[in-house]
Amino acid sequence: MMADLWPLHAQTPTPDGATLAILGGSLAAAAVLGACYVRGLRRLWAHPQGRRTQRRRPLAAVTGVLVVLVVTAPPLGEMLEERLSTHMAQHLVLIMVAAPLFAWAAPGLPLLAGMPPGVRRLLVRTRRRLPTSALLTPHLAWTLQITVLWAWHLPVAFDAAVHSEVLHLTEHAAFLVTAWLFWWHLTTLGRHRLRGPVAVLYLVAAVPPGAALGAMLTFPSHPLYPLQAAHAAASGINPLLDQRIGGLVMWIPLDFAYLFVAVLMLATWLRSMEARWPEPPDERGLAERPAVPGMAGR
Repeated sequence: MMADLWPLHAQTPTPDGATLAILGGSLAAAAVLGACYVRGLRRLWAHPQGRRTQRRRPLAAVTGVLVVLVVTAPPLGEMLEERLSTHMAQHLVLIMVAAPLFAWAAPGLPLLAGMPPGVRRLLVRTRRRLPTSALLTPHLAWTLQITVLWAWHLPVAFDAAVHSEVLHLTEHAAFLVTAWLFWWHLTTLGRHRLRGPVAVLYLVAAVPPGAALGAMLTFPSHPLYPLQAAHAAASGINPLLDQRIGGLVMWIPLDFAYLFVAVLMLATWLRSMEARWPEPPDERGLAERPAVPGMAGR
């Protein structure tokens, strides 16, 4: 039955040498970073304060890695990429599930702590020389996330990524990195974190571009992505219907997620303000307060 539902899965082309080299290099880099992360966690957990601050974040990091592997690696990754509707769902998971998990995991400190001293000093010096104040701004993070989301869903770029595995990997990496930076401003423990109405505005402002992208995919009278449409037609699926379903996937769940998180952050901010605001005096207590001597007959 699975072969009937996903006939193109068996027709996936064999990766060429360049693709295999990039995949091998990516896996090797991931293994090195994973070893540094584990080593850094062990060093941080050697101190009570480090163990308290890093208690739940490793679970978020591991969950984020598993989510990326499940939706991009074979066999599920290949199946999701054969139809536009499921391909959009894959992109949505990378942007709205994996990236927030990585942002909340805050792997920077464990990674830095687990690297060799020479590499660590080099990275620290490089960071001090870079204009981090200008690079780590919410305006830039918001702009990059929206720009990358739209750029890779333009017909030329999208079909090119479907045709080339190298571009496809680049597309997924761009989604993860820019969405990671977008969510980092809402999860970081440092001074760059957005709170209160500013965080709500940051999230709500991302709704119209997502809605516009969903509308671009939903309302056209013809398929926008020829190569993806050919895959759907070969599977016996109406390409235009598949595209419209993909547009709704990018439209409704994406905007709902932004608004849902915005409401949660607004509620959290209101509770914190209520906790800080002094309670008004009890009127009943004022009424029962004894009168000031000499004022009773006035």
